[in-house]
Amino acid sequence: MSLPFRHQTRGRSLRTALAVAAALVVLIGLYLVGTLLWLLAVFSLFLLPALLDLLRDPKGHFELTETDLKWDTPRLSAALPVARIAKARFDTRWDFSVRVTLILHDGKKLRIPQDVLPPHQALENAFKSLNIPVERHHFRVI
Repeated sequence: MSLPFRHQTRGRSLRTALAVAAALVVLIGLYLVGTLLWLLAVFSLFLLPALLDLLRDPKGHFELTETDLKWDTPRLSAALPVARIAKARFDTRWDFSVRVTLILHDGKKLRIPQDVLPPHQALENAFKSLNIPVERHHFRVI
């Protein structure tokens, strides 16, 4: 893996647009079969975050170099020296998403936000190229 490792994310993506379109088709179908309007209104609330992402198009940046790790989202940003990272923990959750937590040498934990998280296999390889130990945990209840 060559460093620096950079990753950018955008809220406006084909995947988000297709998910919103599919949800709208389902809602229209439910309306046509006579579903109560208040129930449709409740179901449509789940679309709001995705619609906002499509409209605002928030951008996220992640960068890992030999000396620093940085990320920037519209709400959060962080930067820390790579030398402070003791290990990286990758947790596969029940919905098959991966959560990455950095454990620092002083015992503190720092979670990389999902908004900027690169593909987990590429990130794991980048950490390994920097000789940062990586732990994998799958489907833990606790």
